[in-house]
Amino acid sequence: MSTVERSTLHVEGTDDVHVIKHLLLRHGIDCPLEKDPRQGRKLAPHAPEIRSPRNGRNGILESIDTAVRFSNNRSVGFVLDADAEPQDRWHAVCGKLKKFGLDLPAQIPPGGFVHDVAEFRARVGVWLMPDNQREGALEQFLADLVKDNDALLPVAERATATAAESGAEFPAVDRQKAVLHTWLAWQKKPGLPYGTAICAEYFRDDSPSALAFVDWYKRVFQET
Repeated sequence: MSTVERSTLHVEGTDDVHVIKHLLLRHGIDCPLEKDPRQGRKLAPHAPEIRSPRNGRNGILESIDTAVRFSNNRSVGFVLDADAEPQDRWHAVCGKLKKFGLDLPAQIPPGGFVHDVAEFRARVGVWLMPDNQREGALEQFLADLVKDNDALLPVAERATATAAESGAEFPAVDRQKAVLHTWLAWQKKPGLPYGTAICAEYFRDDSPSALAFVDWYKRVFQET
């Protein structure tokens, strides 16, 4: 059976792949991973494929030009971490997209960027984790998915701060990651990976950030 030519969603790393896949599944949307054995059989013919470059964030930036050019009559999306300077991150993305004649705003819209590229009959979308506004990364997005009034998350934050003061060697940039892994260690099944924890409903799927992301996804891949 021939391989179906699919739209593609490009994300920074393996954790992003599984978080997005399982969050979308919670909303009734099934999309394959790269080399998914179900290709062409049990999946909708045009369900977008989630891909992660081997060299992470730099790989995504480098892939934008080629991904758009080869997306004839299909959609292509990019999910990147905003990190410490969301505006700089958006400018870096704009530097890759401007050659396609897109109307690029000075700041990424709060609901994510979506625009059609007439030359390649493609729809292009960009989402900056966590919510296109704040600094941060996947872990801040996940922190937003912790249920309201959760009693353990503040304890995990204090425990992580105490650990740092006591000589824990995680870098400051990974503090939120340390908090989340501490919090996950205290769940019914300790230490589940992010995606599996979403599947197990340790995280909610209806936070404002989650709903906004799913809406962006639908605008990129389902409204054609």
